[in-house]
Amino acid sequence: MSVEQPLGVDPPIVHCPICGKATMRILKSGGKVTPCEHLAFIWVGEVGEYEYRSERFEARMAGVDVDEIESDEPLVETLRLAGFDNELLALEITYGGAGCGPMSYTDVFGFDYGTLQAETVGG
Repeated sequence: MSVEQPLGVDPPIVHCPICGKATMRILKSGGKVTPCEHLAFIWVGEVGEYEYRSERFEARMAGVDVDEIESDEPLVETLRLAGFDNELLALEITYGGAGCGPMSYTDVFGFDYGTLQAETVGG
């Protein structure tokens, strides 16, 4: 799912679509991750790094060599190689800005629906 934020609008507070918990608090100094058990990762496009990775996500990513991926959509290919298929809902939020010209970046919040199956089997 992709959402585009208009220029100058504050970032939204993203809530987990499974349990409703806010996944990040916005502070004056930046954001503070407040993960629930369903949050797999937060990818921050502005810096090109993960802000958060769950233990389950790390375990699935262990066998993926991201340096070998040659794709127009490297994050999508990485998630496919990690075996996420239809267990993952990725919310892409694109922000617009202006510097020396128009610019934009995309943050991606990944929610692991496979945790529901794990909760059912384990509980």
